[in-house]
Amino acid sequence: MGVLVMAAAPEELGSIDGAVVGVGPVVAAATTARILEQRKPDRVVLIGTAGAYPGGPPIGAAIAARQVALSWGVAAMGLGYVPRAPKPIEADPTLLSRITAPRHAVLTVGAITTDRTLARRIADGFTVEHLEAYGVAWACKQAGVPFLTVLGITNDVGPDAHIQWLTHRDAAQAAARQAISPLLG
Repeated sequence: MGVLVMAAAPEELGSIDGAVVGVGPVVAAATTARILEQRKPDRVVLIGTAGAYPGGPPIGAAIAARQVALSWGVAAMGLGYVPRAPKPIEADPTLLSRITAPRHAVLTVGAITTDRTLARRIADGFTVEHLEAYGVAWACKQAGVPFLTVLGITNDVGPDAHIQWLTHRDAAQAAARQAISPLLG
């Protein structure tokens, strides 16, 4: 089948013929597993919008995830622990080599982080926050399908995230679609 482009919402795909995985890491993982079984793609590229942690990429930039990981905010705040945290998943090097966007480490969380203190604690080497990347990457890894995430930055992680996302989402979605054009054709 070639490359299958996935996104959390249809608006992120624009005119690209792809698949919608839904919002959040659990929904994205389950939906991706089902789609992989049905469509049997050779490769998967997840596109979407994301927030930048302090020191991360600027709003409007498109980035390629060199690795994705999963975080639980309660553990980062010292309010709980994760007995067997899953390991980060590296992007497929062949797909990554075909994209010119800057590389960043992407952290998947269960909800958009709006607290600056929590953002500082969970960032820990990660520069970008996204809700679905780890779920899709995990499902792809389980199925043996090469995977890459390319995201447009819409906001700074923190209290202004939602209003910035509303303001910048169209341009960021377009930037992510443009960044994957070398993979589509």
